[in-house]
Amino acid sequence: MKNFIVTVDTEGDNLWAWRPGEEITVENTKYIPRFQGLCEKYGFCPVYLTNNEMIESDEFCAFLKQKASEKKCEVGMHLHAWNTPPEYNLEKIYSGLPYITEYPEEIIYEKHLYLKCKIEDKTGISPVSYRAGRWATNAQLFHVLERLGFTVDCSVTPGISWNNCEGLSIASGSDYRTTVRNKPYRVSSNLIEIPLTSKKLRTFYGSSMRQRIKNSVIGVNGFLRPAVASLEIMKRTALCVGKLGSDYLEFMIHSSELMPGGSPYFRNEEEIENMYRTMESFFAWVSKNYKGISLSDYAEILKKEGL
Repeated sequence: MKNFIVTVDTEGDNLWAWRPGEEITVENTKYIPRFQGLCEKYGFCPVYLTNNEMIESDEFCAFLKQKASEKKCEVGMHLHAWNTPPEYNLEKIYSGLPYITEYPEEIIYEKHLYLKCKIEDKTGISPVSYRAGRWATNAQLFHVLERLGFTVDCSVTPGISWNNCEGLSIASGSDYRTTVRNKPYRVSSNLIEIPLTSKKLRTFYGSSMRQRIKNSVIGVNGFLRPAVASLEIMKRTALCVGKLGSDYLEFMIHSSELMPGGSPYFRNEEEIENMYRTMESFFAWVSKNYKGISLSDYAEILKKEGL
């Protein structure tokens, strides 16, 4: 069977609406066990890519330690540059939140060292899998990850550009439209990139005729992410990527999307229940041909196969 990886950007509540100086709450930690249960039902092993505010929750850390000890989840790392020490003043030119790639390499290193040590102190687990906030990567970031002993990155989104997303001192994010495919590759001798499953799809799908025509000509971003993709789009993305020879799929969700009102996508209980029905259907469909695996375990298989 092929491999199915579940990744969770584990972060504070509704960061889409957050502004500098505001408190970041972590009520969504209470909603993660339900998602864990769904993953276990289908034999999937979620990778909780955990950021600064979430690792401060003692209750959540206890949950992580228990599930990791049972080999039912992996604890990874997810870093947001704007709320991970140390502070560093960037020139404000644009209105977005800063990408980690805007900082000097030594500041990137210090921020990642801080969070890695914090996760180790709170859970006893040293993370080796990583995803950057806002999908931002560059050579300096990869060098830092290697220096700190990370062996897997999953920040790259094949076929997708973040050019329309401003940073603080730069105009746009990373552009992966032509640089990578949905296949793992070595970034360096010790670091493997396992890209998120994503693909530009041309489809006659949409809420209006105008939208359908646009989607059939320009295409839509195909993700395995229920916040932005229907069950149909997720299945089509999986099938297209599978036909291109990939032996894995990588699903993603934000932990805050599991909570009513925790994101702009699922505002109430009804919308959460609809999302769970979509995930249940997709997981049941995927499990016919894919088995669950963590990022780090999949990377070890790739190494043994000679990647």
